[in-house]
Amino acid sequence: MFDVKDVLAKLSIQEKISLLCGDQTWQLTGFEKHNVPSIILTDGPHGVRLEDKSATTPFTFLPATVYPAEAAMAATFNTDLIHQVGQSIAKECHFYNVSVLLGPGVNGKRSPLAGRNFEYYSEDPYLSGHIAAAFINGVQSEGVGTSLKHFAGNEQETRRFLINSVISQRALHEIYLRPFEIAVKQANPWTLMGAYNAVNGSPACQNSYLLQDVLREQWQYEGAVMSDWGATRDKLEAHNNGLDFEMPGPGKQNEFLFEQFKLGNISQQTIDTRALNVLNLIKKATEGKQQITKINWQQHNKLSEQVAKESIVLLKNDNHCLPLSKNINVAVIGQFAKDSRFQGGGSSSMTAKMVTHALPELEKVANITFAQGYIEENVTTTQLAEAVAACKNKDAVILFVGTTDAIETEGFDRTDLLLPKDHLKLIDAVLEANSNTIIVLNCGSVVDLQSFVNKTPAIVMNWFNGQASGSAITDMLFGKISPSGKLSESFPICLEHNPSFDCFPGGKNDVEYKEETLVGYRYYDTKKLPVQFPFGHGLSYSNFEYSDLEIDITQNSVTVTVKNTGQIQAKETIQIYIHPIKSYLLRPEQELKGFVKTDLAPNESKTVTIVLCDRAFEHYVPHLNRYACEAGLYEIRASSSSRDIRLTQTVNIQSNDPVKIKPTQKDTVFEWFEDERTFADIDELLKLLEIQPGHFFWGILKSLPIEHAMQMINNMTLSDEIRAKCKEIISRHD
Repeated sequence: MFDVKDVLAKLSIQEKISLLCGDQTWQLTGFEKHNVPSIILTDGPHGVRLEDKSATTPFTFLPATVYPAEAAMAATFNTDLIHQVGQSIAKECHFYNVSVLLGPGVNGKRSPLAGRNFEYYSEDPYLSGHIAAAFINGVQSEGVGTSLKHFAGNEQETRRFLINSVISQRALHEIYLRPFEIAVKQANPWTLMGAYNAVNGSPACQNSYLLQDVLREQWQYEGAVMSDWGATRDKLEAHNNGLDFEMPGPGKQNEFLFEQFKLGNISQQTIDTRALNVLNLIKKATEGKQQITKINWQQHNKLSEQVAKESIVLLKNDNHCLPLSKNINVAVIGQFAKDSRFQGGGSSSMTAKMVTHALPELEKVANITFAQGYIEENVTTTQLAEAVAACKNKDAVILFVGTTDAIETEGFDRTDLLLPKDHLKLIDAVLEANSNTIIVLNCGSVVDLQSFVNKTPAIVMNWFNGQASGSAITDMLFGKISPSGKLSESFPICLEHNPSFDCFPGGKNDVEYKEETLVGYRYYDTKKLPVQFPFGHGLSYSNFEYSDLEIDITQNSVTVTVKNTGQIQAKETIQIYIHPIKSYLLRPEQELKGFVKTDLAPNESKTVTIVLCDRAFEHYVPHLNRYACEAGLYEIRASSSSRDIRLTQTVNIQSNDPVKIKPTQKDTVFEWFEDERTFADIDELLKLLEIQPGHFFWGILKSLPIEHAMQMINNMTLSDEIRAKCKEIISRHD
């Protein structure tokens, strides 16, 4: 083992500079003479994606367990389960000698069109941050590092290398930085990855506000900051402003940086600080190294299956269409039943160690007639006829449809929310042939269901659900388990309802986040817009009754009793939303501030305690440049989804934070009258003048700025004593 400060003291300035860039595409620089190894980094938001160097074709990866995509992980609302996923992925990292896993991603979902939404957890920053923290803690508990990404404002693929994300300070902190903040403070990821885009005019990998002011000073982050692959635009500015090392290697700009050092444009102290952070990372990886020569692949597959089961969202289930009975006659339609669509495209696409497809699993429990239906996005006339024929005289039809790599992938944003045109054509034909058709969606994000949502009795969101998705969906459809997933993002009725509709993906240079903090359900609930399916929605084969809501503000916790009133074992996620009764600044109708998932036997009751977010009653206040709490009444809502509020209770929160800007003499008389800090004085002044609200002169006076009102008062016929008193009252607030 090496001592980082001792090694740093022995390195030449050129060697220190070489640490500030990768040695190879997936490796950091090491120094054999100083016992400093070159560690391996690799992609891995939902599994280990390591290139097979022995392969004769490019983009061939070593087999590993493919877990459900991040959007599906978040739909579990189960942090303990995701912690286990992190631990198991770390073991596979050790097996393949990987020291840092590049993930998770916690970018926002301001538009359902964003091409990598399946790679990010949720539209809600609180949910994203807590699922990410669980994942990171799981991975790092086994001695493998993570790289929290992409910091920050990376919410689209269109011109992602060039676009400048224009985000207000409030939206930046409350929506887009918040999941990073939660993950950094709760899990301390070993590395954090800067994004390709710029934020408010400065490229993310050289943005001193993000990397220095927020990350290092406000959050006290001590890990290493790295660039996304090829995201370093100006190496000198990047290192001066907080970037520790750029990727990939080899370091083509090392000589340039050395010249800048000799010119005095970067100090030795800065180089030493960056190099020390890299050495600390390598030391952590070295200390955490485990010699794992064998993996229990079946056990990991079982865990992937459990995550898949808990992520499946039953969107619709009219007349208890599901679960299906065993041994019934069923038509199964769709290529994705035979060849599971279990992951998205791009840098998260892996080689699965094993794959359980739905069709052979379904054949174990029912009498199946299968029809291909389509190949990827295309349906032939013959395939359509075969599908229709297969549906005739069947007790039920299970139709697998979804998106393809051409629709949901890294590098491209979607153009609409529709399923492939031929998939929609197939849906219409199958529903006409058999109305008892259950539609299984294999998608990583939101899709438009309007053309068939009212024609089918049941719709299941099966996400990109990992290598064990086939057995998971079978167990759910036939009632071996009750569905317990909850939507991690809202399904709007149409794209036009999305608040970013007119400003996504923006122009050639800039994308303006005009919707501010009203993202996802925050917008739909505030505007009282109908949705296809709300955030947090997910049906069960059972029913749950909520009671006995209790609030303990001193402990920042909520207690509620939940009873399973059904006849089967089932899990329910209790979601706590907070609604400000009145607010000085525009705030969303409600925001998720806590959740817990609990498992209940039939007729069983449990009293659960939910610890609220540390900023449950706070929001970012621009004029204070910090989070603050506005005193007042707040409604706490215990809910089964953002639109299914079961219990409420109002609390009065005390705070001395000056959230509301105190009126000045440039503000109106009415604003002084409305503010508790100036009300008594303006009320005293009005009584001196014998003016009451409702008086004809009040109608004139209330809209005037105080300074103009005082000019009018000076022209009134008043005694010198009253005039002086009026002036004295107003001067109290100079």
